[in-house]
Amino acid sequence: MTNDNNQTEDKIKDTMDSLNDTFKNAAEEAKAKAQDAAPKVKKAISNAAHDLAYGASYGASFASALAAEFLPESMREGMEKGAAAGKEAAQNTAEKYKSKGEDCCSGDECSAT
Repeated sequence: MTNDNNQTEDKIKDTMDSLNDTFKNAAEEAKAKAQDAAPKVKKAISNAAHDLAYGASYGASFASALAAEFLPESMREGMEKGAAAGKEAAQNTAEKYKSKGEDCCSGDECSAT
């Protein structure tokens, strides 16, 4: 009987060792595939963000530039000065937060929240 118990225990141990090896191999393979895929996913997200930013900027710039062509000189000058002032204000605000080491869009002053 002891011999049968030892054989059963050995079979269980062999089965468990085999399962353990299988899970280790699967985990290592999954990790390797994820590491291979990560740069591709990051590149795809980066490209999508670029294209979105390009499209938004192009649309805003084109619409403003086209409208400016049909406006009287005084309104064009006002648009140019307003755009320059807005850009300067945005840069100053960003600099203020960067110098403090903070994210400029967190907290009470963020207009997006």
